[in-house]
Amino acid sequence: MKKTIFLIILLLNVGFMSGQDDLKISNPESVGVSSEKLEILKKELHTFVDDDRLAGVQTAILKNSELVYFDSYGYADIENQILVDDKSIFRIFSMTKPITSVGLMQLYEQGKFKLEDPVHKYIPEFKNMTVYDENNNIIPANNAIKIVDLLRHSSGISYGRSPNSDLNSLYANENLGNSKDLKAFINKISQLPLLFEPGTAYEYGYSTDICGYLIEVLSGQPINKYLQEKVLTPLKMKDTHFQLPKEKIKHLTTGYRVGENGKLEIADLPEQSRFVNEVTFFKAGGGLVSTTNDYLNFCRMLLNKGTLFDKQILKQETIDLMTMDHLASVREYTPRLRILPRETGFGLGFSVASKEENGHRGVYGWGGAVGTYFRIDPKQNLAYVMMIQLSPYRQLHLRETFQTLVNNTIINKKTP
Repeated sequence: MKKTIFLIILLLNVGFMSGQDDLKISNPESVGVSSEKLEILKKELHTFVDDDRLAGVQTAILKNSELVYFDSYGYADIENQILVDDKSIFRIFSMTKPITSVGLMQLYEQGKFKLEDPVHKYIPEFKNMTVYDENNNIIPANNAIKIVDLLRHSSGISYGRSPNSDLNSLYANENLGNSKDLKAFINKISQLPLLFEPGTAYEYGYSTDICGYLIEVLSGQPINKYLQEKVLTPLKMKDTHFQLPKEKIKHLTTGYRVGENGKLEIADLPEQSRFVNEVTFFKAGGGLVSTTNDYLNFCRMLLNKGTLFDKQILKQETIDLMTMDHLASVREYTPRLRILPRETGFGLGFSVASKEENGHRGVYGWGGAVGTYFRIDPKQNLAYVMMIQLSPYRQLHLRETFQTLVNNTIINKKTP
């Protein structure tokens, strides 16, 4: 990446929060963050762009409710030399899941359901499920899928990338991602066998999309309207959408992939992206685009006991419940779960790192399919967000690097 972009990006970063007057960059040392270590973080992350491994990267850190770091570097569109800035909109994919889960847990607070309720109580299509046995035969399932199973991904529903190749073929044949709408999706996925008996293992998959339909059933509103009214608008997440308005398409970043020659190549052009066409299937598990500023507001709400801008989104006790490790009972059946590296458990919509016996430690969050990532550490009163647009991205180990670098910036860090 050419060094000539440095000065332009510096100027952009000086006034980056122009659309959000209530959150300005604070002196890092005033809240226990090292400016010197932040410079190390910045330099290391910029290297990924300078070495042409990334088109662009945007990162932000909140500490003690103060924004101490916001950095945009590189390109939103390499070909047209458009720089990443505070208006850049990113495909956040599975970072949609925590937002949907928060929406569903609002209905939990209203007494609309219990976590142990069977899903078929509200969505009858899930009443008579089938499952693969140890001999790979399809038999009637003994356990009903519970709502808690959807939130913690212990339902037996996958993404069609499971260890069972026969099941993966069934998923591929149904073309679930191209369903007309959530109802059509439910009709398809409820007919597929489960990978395992609900509640006995962990498999990341379409469970959160079913949570989206559950919101529709319980609230009587389409998922897009419900989230807009109950979560996005109260949190001033003005650039978070299932379908981008025409006037915002120019801010959608280009999606990149790593080509066969190891070079970056275009994977998704903004004007051709599914996020700019008419959306009828609101993918509650991965259908949103957003900005770093918007997602910071979501993080601020979670750190601020469920309240932001004088709007209570959730109660603190509900956030505590969501950010506990809910896989303890699952491990009684399957001690070694297929959880991603560095994740020690899963809560209700968030991955969690639990060290204490009661399941609480604090660090929780999730990421998206093209490398977007966020973490919240309540013990440090800390949240951090990273936005990139690259597939595949894991070969860079960028999430691990970012997390380590952020933790290194904390002065007199509290221990669990």
